[in-house]
Amino acid sequence: MIKTLVIKSLLSGDFDAAYIKLGIILIMWGIVIIAMIIDLIAGVHKAKQLGIESSSFGFSRTVTKFVRYFGALVFALLIDVLMSLFVGMPYVSAIVAIFLVFIEGKSVLEKADQKVRRRATENINDLLILFENKDDLVKGLAQLLKKQRENGNFDTSENSE
Repeated sequence: MIKTLVIKSLLSGDFDAAYIKLGIILIMWGIVIIAMIIDLIAGVHKAKQLGIESSSFGFSRTVTKFVRYFGALVFALLIDVLMSLFVGMPYVSAIVAIFLVFIEGKSVLEKADQKVRRRATENINDLLILFENKDDLVKGLAQLLKKQRENGNFDTSENSE
């Protein structure tokens, strides 16, 4: 029976209830993974639309996010195991999974506007550098190129699209 507590069911040998709860938790974790994949695909797609090249830095942020999210889910699972002495279902894992899916959904919806705003801000800052150095345009262009190189935005390839 599903209302049987996990620890109690494990001690009594009723593994069906424990398997059901483990299955519920795995489904929640799978939903979080799907949300992360959707966010990654949306981010790559939007970057392509804006002409921004995908980089290993962006992908490494996804790996870092994965580690953080699943660290939170493991801690939620540990709390659920402790709470199973009093409550029959993995409520903490469900709350954490819902929260993480919400964050990913919000990220997918914000990506487009955020990237456009960030690029516009960068362009305005670049224009300010040029206007501050209008008397010495070469100096201004050199500072601008130096800034782009430091930020990793300096593209030396001939196939810029």
